[in-house]
Amino acid sequence: GPDPGPERTAGAPPAASEALMSTTTPNARDEMLTMFRDAWNASAAAAAGTAQPPRVMWDAAEEERGDGPRSDECWAGVSIAHNPPAGGQRTLGETGNRRFARAGILTVQVFSPMSVNNSITVAEDLAVIARDAYEGRSSPSGVWFRNVGIQEVGPMDPWFQLNVTAEFSYDEIK
Repeated sequence: GPDPGPERTAGAPPAASEALMSTTTPNARDEMLTMFRDAWNASAAAAAGTAQPPRVMWDAAEEERGDGPRSDECWAGVSIAHNPPAGGQRTLGETGNRRFARAGILTVQVFSPMSVNNSITVAEDLAVIARDAYEGRSSPSGVWFRNVGIQEVGPMDPWFQLNVTAEFSYDEIK
């Protein structure tokens, strides 16, 4: 891909003198999910008080019947939804040299069992891990995140639910 230019602070928009980075939709999805996975694997077990990080249900993974989350364990669901149409063509040129804008919403749903006394606190701690994976950050190929936040959904028997949402945008070369 193009030279991303000089290094900059993560989360800061590119300076006018820097070359714009670009990626592909599959690579952008992989980078977004990897950012969550790395943060979750590093901190979620401690936040949940468990030996292993709580289970994650990935939007692209099909779960077998009966293989859903247990009602007595924390878990998270991650989904990525591009906005149609997400931007449009930014530059003219030959095939392989045209820049297209892409944007959407990444959502992390965090669930903590209500059967635990501190379920709201545990859900909040897990949601902060998800929020911090994206807030003020960008992916290696230039997926930018903004308006990252936590929203309380509340009791969703048998769990307490919080959602973390992040708007994302990137350019794709086609």
